[in-house]
Amino acid sequence: MAKLTGALLSFGARGQIGKTLVVSKWKGIPYARQHVVPANPRTTAQQTNRRIFALLREVYKRAPAAITAPFEAFASGRPLTGMNKFVGENTRVLQGETDLTNLIFSPGAKGGLPPISFSAADSATAGQIDVSMSVPDAPDGWTLTKAVAVAITNQAPDGIFEGVIVSAEDLTAPYAPNITGLDNDEYVVGGYLVWTKPDGSLAYSASSSDVVTVS
Repeated sequence: MAKLTGALLSFGARGQIGKTLVVSKWKGIPYARQHVVPANPRTTAQQTNRRIFALLREVYKRAPAAITAPFEAFASGRPLTGMNKFVGENTRVLQGETDLTNLIFSPGAKGGLPPISFSAADSATAGQIDVSMSVPDAPDGWTLTKAVAVAITNQAPDGIFEGVIVSAEDLTAPYAPNITGLDNDEYVVGGYLVWTKPDGSLAYSASSSDVVTVS
């Protein structure tokens, strides 16, 4: 039974109402939804989706701020977490895929402008990926703070995560962060820009990505 703090739904209610409605709060934001009986789907597609979900949660738990920061910024003030956004966005784009090529490293947050171009390549230096970004002009009052790049071991999205996540950033032109300390393997490499707005807050661009084999 829902616990009321005033007349029904006038000030607030929490819990189940007559097995038809559930009312609660998320991050201080009240919501209501239909009461449903949880299911336990077991089709092949649904089980694969669960494994993708589990892998992405593990990636986010291990991820450096280079991955979590833009998702946390996107979630700020919304009834979800950065992990919710990361898992939700990437579950959608990885369904039916055999690897992590389509992984989203930043959803874009607070209006950050993306790179005009993005490329990543195996470096002449052992264990390194060289990243290059062409950046747009800053809007009036904005400053380009840094370019961020992340490499994650490429693998099946519905397995147990066994790779590494390595990041790098460059705070000055030409904004070409080099990711170091990598083994010989195939990596999905993502990059995005971080801007400082006139009010001092940060804005994150959506990410671009490439696939690189370190040899």
